[in-house]
Amino acid sequence: MSKSLFFVVLFAALIIQGCSNSRPALPDLPSIESKVNLKTSWRTGVDGNFGESSERFNLVAENGSLFFVTDKGTVYELAQEDGKKKDTFSTEFRPSAGVMRHGDVLYFGTYDAQLIAVSLASKSILWEKTLSSEVLSEASYAAGKLAVQTADGWLSVLDAETGDTQWRAKEDLPSLTVRGTSAPIITDGKVIAGFASGKLKAYSLQDGNLLWSYDVGKPEGRYEIERLSDVDGRLVVENGVVYAVAYNGTLAALSIESGRPLWQRSIPSSVGVAVRGELLVAVDMMSKVIALNAKNGTEVWENKDLVGRDLITPEFFRDYVAVMDRGGYVHLLDLSTGEVAAHKVAGNGVPPGSRMVANDKQLFILTPNSNVTALSY
Repeated sequence: MSKSLFFVVLFAALIIQGCSNSRPALPDLPSIESKVNLKTSWRTGVDGNFGESSERFNLVAENGSLFFVTDKGTVYELAQEDGKKKDTFSTEFRPSAGVMRHGDVLYFGTYDAQLIAVSLASKSILWEKTLSSEVLSEASYAAGKLAVQTADGWLSVLDAETGDTQWRAKEDLPSLTVRGTSAPIITDGKVIAGFASGKLKAYSLQDGNLLWSYDVGKPEGRYEIERLSDVDGRLVVENGVVYAVAYNGTLAALSIESGRPLWQRSIPSSVGVAVRGELLVAVDMMSKVIALNAKNGTEVWENKDLVGRDLITPEFFRDYVAVMDRGGYVHLLDLSTGEVAAHKVAGNGVPPGSRMVANDKQLFILTPNSNVTALSY
């Protein structure tokens, strides 16, 4: 793809970020011969939606339950098996992103620059912390600490029990950025975070000292729109390696210990990747699905059948990898060949509002039509 065409695509994506109603019509679904019977296990209506048409909200699947919050501030626990409501309660907040769960506590951020800790058992607010700007991704937890990013470029580490600030770090923002932030990751005593500058940085969890920095995205070009290099997609950590993708087209695998690049590929993407074992699956800006060897970055297969359908971050689901498009269709791709083996409407023709999550039996999806859906085969 030529550079000029690439930045036309980038500009279109920016417009999409700001106005979902202006999106062009989707291309026709590919004609397939279904290999599996993908069906709806259950669908549960909930009080509220899941924010903007992005992957900002998430489901936490743990201990046979699904935990999440809606944009109305309602906290839910659903049974994974049948979608029945195990618990629910309302708060007065306006969540702007998904949740992190640790034990009895759920943490979520708001448009009003707050990080909220709620007790599931007592259905009460344990604490609320005012930050510097709105929170556009879920927090991360480890060793009694929370890491959270805000839209103005600050990374904050808080005491998970009290909400007290332990340390903060600031990354200057470019004049034009993609709306959103990646969720930081705490691993191996480090906090790893991607920024709108295109930098991926690792800090000491204990004291906030910068340990390493790497330019995943490198702003290039004469115009600001050409220089977009945000690291907004979900970061993935596997076997001592962190995988990150920047908006201007670089997918990189870095050593967590040193920040040294193990490999990188020129793949333009605004969403995260999925990694299982030696297989990494990415979705580029055109919604081409690409599978790479996670160890060395060599291509395994490529699927162009879903180009133009605005796919979200892929998710491994049993023997397949699942991708969901703007029309609400979930597609299962063969892990060996990339061939589309099945598809099923999950969201009634509405854009996806969150990442998908799977267990060994079902694939769970939040959609902005106030539903949580489970698919199975």
